[in-house]
Amino acid sequence: MQLVNHFKNTFTNIIKDTSLMSRKTRIQWNNSDKQQMANRMSNKSIEVDTYNVNSNGTNNKSVNSDLYQAVFPIYYLSKLSGVFPTRFVGQISGRYQGRLSVIDSIYSVCLLVSLISAEIWGFWRDLRDGWEHSTRLKSQNAIIVTTSDVMGIMSLTASSIIGSILCWKHVRTIIDKLVDDTALRIKYRSAPHYFLPPRSSPPRSHANTYVCASCDEKLGIVSPKKIRRYTILLTLCSLLYSIIISCLDIYIWNYETKLNRKLNDKGPINYVPLYFMYIVIIMMEVQYAVIVYNVSQRFCRLNKNLENIFNSGRITDQFKKDLGLACNDLNLNKCYPRHDPEQHSRGFSRRSNNLHGKSFTDNISQLMTVHASLCDTVMLINTAYGVVALMITITCLIHLIITPYFLIMEADGKREPLFLAVQGLWCIFHIWRLFMIVQPTYAATTQGKKTTVLISQLLTMSSNKESRKQLEIFSLQLLHRPLEFSACGLFTLDRTLVTSIAGAVTTYLVILIQFQKEDDTKDNFDNILKNATQMLKNASTLHNFSAGR
Repeated sequence: MQLVNHFKNTFTNIIKDTSLMSRKTRIQWNNSDKQQMANRMSNKSIEVDTYNVNSNGTNNKSVNSDLYQAVFPIYYLSKLSGVFPTRFVGQISGRYQGRLSVIDSIYSVCLLVSLISAEIWGFWRDLRDGWEHSTRLKSQNAIIVTTSDVMGIMSLTASSIIGSILCWKHVRTIIDKLVDDTALRIKYRSAPHYFLPPRSSPPRSHANTYVCASCDEKLGIVSPKKIRRYTILLTLCSLLYSIIISCLDIYIWNYETKLNRKLNDKGPINYVPLYFMYIVIIMMEVQYAVIVYNVSQRFCRLNKNLENIFNSGRITDQFKKDLGLACNDLNLNKCYPRHDPEQHSRGFSRRSNNLHGKSFTDNISQLMTVHASLCDTVMLINTAYGVVALMITITCLIHLIITPYFLIMEADGKREPLFLAVQGLWCIFHIWRLFMIVQPTYAATTQGKKTTVLISQLLTMSSNKESRKQLEIFSLQLLHRPLEFSACGLFTLDRTLVTSIAGAVTTYLVILIQFQKEDDTKDNFDNILKNATQMLKNASTLHNFSAGR
């Protein structure tokens, strides 16, 4: 009888506890729904034009992702140059979101129209009295070459500004994938229980916010300070070099105008808008280089994780810290308690091997997800910046033909040494512009090839059936999704592009110099014929005069 009463009381307590727990859970869900509804109704979003979003420094540090921190050093410069009409918006959850600003878009279009109109007016001002009175346009060949130079710069500026407005959604998706999507996939599928939201949390959409609030800091893909240093150094070096060489170029052409006593409206002021266009171009190239550099750093960390697996044959502590895949040691001991080794050595060894094989398979699966997300990011980069990359390559090719051509033609001892030095600096500047888009893509492609090598090495050393199956799937993904940066699909962006451009520049330079020599020879031959004809006329006149006497 006592036993029956005991079971009855126990069953009653269980029912009460269950009802109390369900009531608490319902209250928490209702509170969460009310909070979510209040947030939706208030729809608070703060436009961020300062670095600190929250007053709390700890929350700020966890909210700011590495890519946003990398963009902030060039944020205002890009907006000032008109190539970043997107504003960062701080959400209630603490995350950043990019939105197209109508004011910034109007400013970008007005800046583009002003620069192009000013340059067209300056070019007409330089040619309206004929090329004979111009400082730069001293011959018909110079007119053709300078016109192609000006048209190339204006086209690249227009494609940079208009492309930044039309493709802003692609850029936002790229940033979201690098910052949130990759981390979210890894965290949600493999994070330990202390990283996941509690069971009484709101639905999945709210849980996503919880997980992604500090995803970059937990994921630890790259160092924000390293990205910031790279961005600042690249921006400062490029802008300072461009400004210095522009000032030297204005000074030397102004000196040539005064030396040759040209008209007042034939000076370098007619080409000042070109120098401002170079700043716009530089900021667009810096933006492209920073995004590709972020992709390269993520591939680098992916390869480090694969190297850790390959070198140790198990999940290393660094791999745990990077991806947060396994339980901590305390939870591991709770899940798999240690017993007497003499009694349970065989069973414990079997369970450890099962745990290792399962963890290895899970790790490879998560890295496959990271690799797939990075490949999607590369495709978005090719879509968003394909036209800009094509125009950058074409303008670099044109300038690397025109600038050495002028340097060779003017190196006759009549020019000032400073003029030749400035032309040489312009050649270095255009080579630097080319490497700004080639080197980051080459580094990312190299890391992608390294991933293929590491997966093949892991495949050869793996003996577990499930692990080999997962590695084979990864190798198929690497085979069918090669990493490639391209300019509208016309050519790949890597170091081989430098050798191709070098060969094209050499060929066209030889052709231009040969044409110039033929023109000079033809002019000399015409002068000889004119002199000979004049001498014959003089001799005939003298003979007739002598015969008449």
